[in-house]
Amino acid sequence: MRECSFNDLIGMKTLIVGDVGAGKTTLTRRLLLEAVDQINDVITVLDFAPPAQKVKGMEVGGYLLEERHPRIRYLYSRLIKTPRLSAEDGEELIRLAGFNREITDSLIAKYLDSPTGTLFLNDVSIHLQQGNLKELLDAMKNAYTVVANGYMGFKLKPDHGSGVSKRESFMMRRLAAGMDRVIDL
Repeated sequence: MRECSFNDLIGMKTLIVGDVGAGKTTLTRRLLLEAVDQINDVITVLDFAPPAQKVKGMEVGGYLLEERHPRIRYLYSRLIKTPRLSAEDGEELIRLAGFNREITDSLIAKYLDSPTGTLFLNDVSIHLQQGNLKELLDAMKNAYTVVANGYMGFKLKPDHGSGVSKRESFMMRRLAAGMDRVIDL
């Protein structure tokens, strides 16, 4: 893939996908920092990622930004879980994904109360484990430029037979089908 810049994505809905450790968050962060340099308006970030952690030998999660910027409205929660990596069984996994959905639903609602022209979303796949695709699409419709990332891979497929991984994969493919551009890392 040729190197892309934020300028290449203005006016588009872009989705960055890949497996754990592919560089989704790193690329999204770079594009966000470019956007801050180029746009004078407020940019909203919906960050659905859990805090960075090492679980079962894998580095997972991590926020898009550690330091705040005055023109970035940063909507996130430190309570988001890692369902597939933390759950002991399918029932707990479904419960944790539902817990995350409640949080991501509230973050999306906050954005919709006061949308901005530029929207970045980190780890949309967390929302799609149980959340509604329509809510995400409604949020994206309110922005002129959208840059989102999410998990599409194989390392996190085991889900204790809960069906969460299958649903997440299906919903991510549906989301990707509605985007102007998909960058597969």
